[in-house]
Amino acid sequence: MGPTLRALFCDEFSSLQCKIWVVNHSRLEPWNEVSLENGTVQGFDVRASSDSGSSSKPSFILHAHEKAVSAVSFNRAAPNFLATGSTDKMVKLWDLSNNQPSCVASQNLKAGAVFSVAFSDDNPFLLAIGGSKGRLEVWDTLSDPGIGGRFGKYSNQSKN
Repeated sequence: MGPTLRALFCDEFSSLQCKIWVVNHSRLEPWNEVSLENGTVQGFDVRASSDSGSSSKPSFILHAHEKAVSAVSFNRAAPNFLATGSTDKMVKLWDLSNNQPSCVASQNLKAGAVFSVAFSDDNPFLLAIGGSKGRLEVWDTLSDPGIGGRFGKYSNQSKN
C-alpha cells in the first residue's frame, strides 16, 4: 500500500482559505478540495477537468460552516471522511460518499476559532485541532457513534 500525499495551500489574498489535493497510491482518489470565506467547501474531481486548462465545475458544494472554513483534512484510512474547522469555532466531520456530503458529527472543542485540523498519521481516527486559544485539542472521532457506524470498519486497516 503506497503513501497518501497531500498538499495544503492557504491564500490570504482572496476568498480562498485552503486548498487540499488528495493523491492516494493505494486507491484512486482524484480529489481537489477548496474551502472559502463564505463557509463552503467545494469538491473537484480532477478527472473531470477540461483539457483546455479551464477550471471545472465543482462535483459538490458543501455549506459547511456559518463563517470561513479555515482548515480541512482528509482521513487517510477511511475513504470519503473529511474534517473541517472554522472561525465559527466548530469542527465538523463529513461523509463525502457519492458526491452527496452529509455531516456525521460536529463539536465545539473549546479551541476558539479553529485554524488547523489534522488526522494523525499514527492513529488516523485521532483529530488534532488548533485554534485561537493557543492550545491543542484532540478528538477521538471513533468515540462518536456516527463515525464508528460509518467508518469504524477502517480502523483495523489503518494499523497496517
